[in-house]
Amino acid sequence: MQKKLFISGLTLALAAVQVDASQSLLETYEQAIKNDTTLKIAQYQVDSAQQDVTTGFSKVLPTVTASSSYGVYSESTSDGSESLGLDFDAQNFGATLTVSQNIFALAAFTGYEAVKVNASIVDIEAAYAEQDLMVRVAEAYINGLRAKDALQVAKAQLEAVERQYEQTQQRYDVGLVAITDVLDATATLDETKVALIRAESSYDIALQNISIITGQAPDDILSISEDIPVSIPEDDGQQLWIDHAVSKHPDILVAEKNIEVGELTLKGTRENLTYPTVTGSAYVDYDDYFTGTDNDDEQNWTVGVSLSASFDLYTGGGNSAELAKLGISNNILEQQLELLKRSKAVTVANLYRTVQADAQNVDAQKQALKSRESALQATEVGYDVGTRNIVEVLNSQLALYSAQNDLNNARYDYLVDLLNLKMEAGQLSLADLQSIEDYMLAE
Repeated sequence: MQKKLFISGLTLALAAVQVDASQSLLETYEQAIKNDTTLKIAQYQVDSAQQDVTTGFSKVLPTVTASSSYGVYSESTSDGSESLGLDFDAQNFGATLTVSQNIFALAAFTGYEAVKVNASIVDIEAAYAEQDLMVRVAEAYINGLRAKDALQVAKAQLEAVERQYEQTQQRYDVGLVAITDVLDATATLDETKVALIRAESSYDIALQNISIITGQAPDDILSISEDIPVSIPEDDGQQLWIDHAVSKHPDILVAEKNIEVGELTLKGTRENLTYPTVTGSAYVDYDDYFTGTDNDDEQNWTVGVSLSASFDLYTGGGNSAELAKLGISNNILEQQLELLKRSKAVTVANLYRTVQADAQNVDAQKQALKSRESALQATEVGYDVGTRNIVEVLNSQLALYSAQNDLNNARYDYLVDLLNLKMEAGQLSLADLQSIEDYMLAE
C-alpha cells in the first residue's frame, strides 16, 4: 500500500513548482522580443530597407543644388623701380542655384518599383524572424521543462532508493537477507545520488541556455500539466498542410518576390538601354565684382534653361549580353523557386508524419508507464515472499522512473515537432504559444 501511494504521488511531484520564482512561457517570449539579437537585426534591416525606398524615390524627384564663391584679388602697380607692390583691394562674390529633373527616364521609375519590392521582402523576413523566435523560445523553454522533469524524477527516485536501502538494512539486521543485498542497495543509492547531481546541473544549464535568447536566465520555470491535449493528425489532412506551405511559407513568398525583383531589374535595364534619358535643368547665377570704389562695381545676373539627352548607340554587344545575363538569372530564380517548393513539401510531409508518430508514441509511453508500475508492484510482492531479490526490485524501480522520463520526453517531442510543423506550413502564431501556456501549472 505504501508503494502504491508513492507511485500515485509521483505525478504530483513532477508537477510541483515554486510559484514565486517561476517564469512562464509567454513571459519568456516577451523578454525575448525585447532582447533577442536576431530579431533586432531583422528589425534594423526593415529600417534600412525603408531608407533604400527613400533613396530610390529621390531618383525620380528634382535635384536642387546651390553653390557660392568668394575671392580677393590684387592689381600690380609699378612706381618706376623694379619693386612690385601688391594691394588686395578687388573682391568677387558669386552664387548659383541649379534645379535639374529627369524628364524622360523610365528606368528610374522601374528601379523605384524594384526597391519597394525589395523592402517588402525584408518585411516578410522580419515577420518570419518573429515566428522563428517563437519556436526558439518554445524549444529552449521545453528543454528546460525536460530538465526540470528529469530533476523531479531523479529526486523521487532517490527517495525511493533511500527507503529501499533502509528496508534492506533493517531486514539484514534481523537476518532476513544477506549482506549482498545491502551492498547492492548501497551501490544503487550511490548511483542515484550521482544521477541527481547530473540532473541538477542539466537543469541549471537549460535555464542558462534560455538567457541566450532573453538576455537573462530565469530562476525557475513552470511545469506543464499531463492533461495537455495530444491528438494524432488525420492521414488525409497532410496535403492541406503541404498546399498551405508551398503558397504561404515566408521562404516561398520571398523567392516569388525575388523573381519579381529580377523581372523589374530586367525591365529597367532594357528601358535604360532602349530609350534615351532626357534631363532638364534651370539655373540662376549671380556674380558681383567690386574694388571698393563706387564706380567700379559690376553685378551680373544670368538665368538659363537646358535640355540634355543621352543614348548608347553602340557598346560592342555589351548591352545585349547584359540583358541576356539578366534573363538567365531570372530563369535560375524560377528553378530555385520550384526546388524550394518541392523541398518544402517534403519537409512538411515528413514533419506531419513525425507529429503523427509523436502522438502515437505518447499513447504508447503512457501504457508503458502503467506496465512498469504494475511490474514494480509485482516485483516488490515477490521480494516480500522471497521469490525475487533486491537487484530485481532496484532494476524495476529504475525501469519505472526511466518510463516516466520517456513519457515526459514524448510529450515534449510532440509539442516541439508540432510547432515546427506549423512554422514550416506558415501557420504559426502567438496563439500556439498561448495554447501551451494554458496548461502551465502555477503550483
